[in-house]
Amino acid sequence: MSRKTEINFEYTIVRSKRRTVAIHIDQGVVVRAPFRARESQITNFLIQKSPWILKKLEVVNQRAAESPHHTFQDRDTFLFQGVPHVLRLVEASKTSIEIHDMEIFLNIKPGTPPEKIPEKMKKWYIKKAREKMNQRVEYYSEKIGKKPKKIAIRGQSKRWGSCSSKGNINLNWKLIMAPEEILDYVVAHEVCHLLHPNHSNKFWHTLETIMPDYEARRNWIKQNGHKLGF
Repeated sequence: MSRKTEINFEYTIVRSKRRTVAIHIDQGVVVRAPFRARESQITNFLIQKSPWILKKLEVVNQRAAESPHHTFQDRDTFLFQGVPHVLRLVEASKTSIEIHDMEIFLNIKPGTPPEKIPEKMKKWYIKKAREKMNQRVEYYSEKIGKKPKKIAIRGQSKRWGSCSSKGNINLNWKLIMAPEEILDYVVAHEVCHLLHPNHSNKFWHTLETIMPDYEARRNWIKQNGHKLGF
């Protein structure tokens, strides 16, 4: 159920067997509360936390406005390795994608339905991401002396990468839209997890050894990651 408090923001209450009241903000405000929590208790908690909530909502709204909104039409603009490229749709006998200077040429057969274009673009991005990421994983694996068992390119909505207990590395294809040094940060981060499966001091020390400026790169992905993707 969606509600409003005295400070005029909407929220939804989700009750469960949990012991405390907590607030989760993504697309909206969700209050996770115990079954026994009174309505007045929840309302007072929200009023107390309202400055923090409003600040978080402002960030969420700002990031939503900055998120990519593509038309996939001729002269639409897409990021590739951190640089804006103009999409050029060209009729051709065979479907292919080529990149020249700061333009992406999508050669498509006459009569291709417009709704097929995002799929073709995504496949091309994934292909380019796989080529680049395989190279960079190999590079950083040699630096720490340990290689992953498998590299998978995925499209997670909220994760840039992960490393499983089996030594498999997953990377988000959208990173090919970021500057190369940002893609490198995520790759190096996950490669270091092959040695240290947690975020212990040893993990951060290993990462700093192979990438002294990792903190700046880490901050970039936190501040700009929402701008990557379709």
